[in-house]
Formats: sequence, C-alpha cells, structure tokens
Amino acid sequence: MKKIFIMAFIAFAMNANAQESNNIDAPETNNEDTYSYKVSEDEDDWSMHGMIGVNIPTNVPDDFDFAPFRSWEFDLTLAQYNYRPNNKKTTLSAGFGFGFRFYTLSGHDNMLYKDNGVIKVTEREGEMSDLKARINTLNFNIPLLVQQRFAKNFAVSLGAMVNWNFWNRINNDYEIGDEEYNISTKDIGFRPVTVDVLGILHFADDFGVYVKYSPMSAFKKDRGPEFNALTIGIYL
Repeated sequence: MKKIFIMAFIAFAMNANAQESNNIDAPETNNEDTYSYKVSEDEDDWSMHGMIGVNIPTNVPDDFDFAPFRSWEFDLTLAQYNYRPNNKKTTLSAGFGFGFRFYTLSGHDNMLYKDNGVIKVTEREGEMSDLKARINTLNFNIPLLVQQRFAKNFAVSLGAMVNWNFWNRINNDYEIGDEEYNISTKDIGFRPVTVDVLGILHFADDFGVYVKYSPMSAFKKDRGPEFNALTIGIYL
C-alpha cells in the first residue's frame, strides 16, 4: 500500500510539472540595439506617385541664361508595379506616367525664337513688357527603380526614368499696353527620347525627396542650346 501511494504521488508531481512547463510564456526581449518594422506581406502591389521639383540647367551656353527658381517640373506616375523578391526589404519597381517641364529665361528682356530651324535668343522688341520666355516639354515617362529599405522610416531608391518627349514648344508671353500676347512655336528640335538618372530618399511611405540628373541634352545637335539639367524636389 505504501509503494502504491508513493508511485501515485510521483505520477501526480510529474503531470503537474508538465502542465506548468506548457504555461510558461516566452521571455520578453528588451534589447535597444534590435528594431523591427512591418513590411508588406504581399510580394507585389501597385502604387501612384507624384514629383514636384525645381530645374537647375547646367552647362548652359552663354546666350541662354535660365532662371532655376522659375524653371520647374511636375511628374505623375499613374501606376507603378512594386515587386518584392525573397528579401522583402528590397523592392523592384516599374511604372508609367506623364511629366511636364519648363525652363524660363531669367529677367524680362530676352525672348526665344526659331531661325532656320535653330532656337536662339534675341532682345525683346518695341513696347513689350512683363516678358516671359520658356521652353516647355510634355512627356510620357517610364520610371525603373530599385528600392532598399534600411529602417521603418528610411529607404533609398535608385534607377532611371525614360522619357518620350511628344509635345515641345517655346513660348513668349508678354504685354503691349493693355493687351496680352502668347506666341508659341513648335518643331523646335527636341530629342524625342531622353533618359534621366533618378535617386530618392524615402522618409515615410508617402513622402521623400528626390534628385534627378539629365545627362542627355534636351535639344538635338545644332537645333538649340545643348545643356543638361539637375532637378531637386519632393516625392509624394
């Protein structure tokens, strides 16, 4: 009888110990050097983005004096496909959208004109006032990007933007007395396709800053001013 009692007591103790082990919670980590953030559970998704930036022309011929803070660009990526391979901190993206850029001459004394197919600069004529001379271009673009996320609120994207410049004009807006005039000239010798280098610093899902460089001249050779452009702006 005594042996039976001892065996029953041992069995009861072992069963209680097993239940207690199953109820133990995992230890909490309090390591300040460790951070975590949520990444998308999906391997792919679609997004829409916009960019607003100031154009800073570089390597500009002496005759053309562009004003950086009167020269802007606006880009809208209508649809961007984002794919995340096995490493979900890396995203490969491709999209399509439209962009509008313009480059404005500084001051109000010079105007743009086309002479035998070549874009040139001349002084304003007669009683013109409030003269604004611009080169305008509208393009269809394809951004191709690789993004690497380093923290919850910081990521870097690098890539290229291919532009099809399908609408290009020079415009001279001015006043004579109380009358306003807008003179637009097409067929200005713009390159139909250009490629830009694009870099983006993402500080949140929907906000960042970008830098874009245009290594290709906007105009064809001997058709207008051959220059490059650096653009700095906000990525949304």
